[in-house]
Amino acid sequence: MRTPRWASAVGLAICVIGVGIASYLTAVHYAGITPVCPAGAGSIINCGQVVTSQWSTIFGVPVPVLGLVFFVGMLPLQLPAAWRSNSPLIRVARLGGTVVGVGMILWLIYAELFLVGKICLWCTSVHVLTFILFCTTLFGTLATTPEPLDA
Repeated sequence: MRTPRWASAVGLAICVIGVGIASYLTAVHYAGITPVCPAGAGSIINCGQVVTSQWSTIFGVPVPVLGLVFFVGMLPLQLPAAWRSNSPLIRVARLGGTVVGVGMILWLIYAELFLVGKICLWCTSVHVLTFILFCTTLFGTLATTPEPLDA
């Protein structure tokens, strides 16, 4: 496959940053402390309230752990070798994984805005990274072409 080099580079960078942020939020969750978060009195920004809300777990699994699993799982799919692979399974897993990620962040944004009524900046950064990863994967996949046959 002929793939754009930028897709893997951008995808890998996003996954590494995502693993870092999700690791921090996971550590904070299990330590039982509030993440560092700039918020003024009466501010809509309140990471502590978001990460300790009833919507901060899904089926008993903390949302940061799900984010960590997402980015760790996407990491090998963003490697240059995975982008060059002729396997449709890899392409479907890469694109499907990001679609699931976007679906999840849409739910989490809804929960933040309408159920909790507060915004977590750490969570927002993960949402933005997930959306950029989706766009990178989508446009990288669309720009991928088969190798020309040698005559």
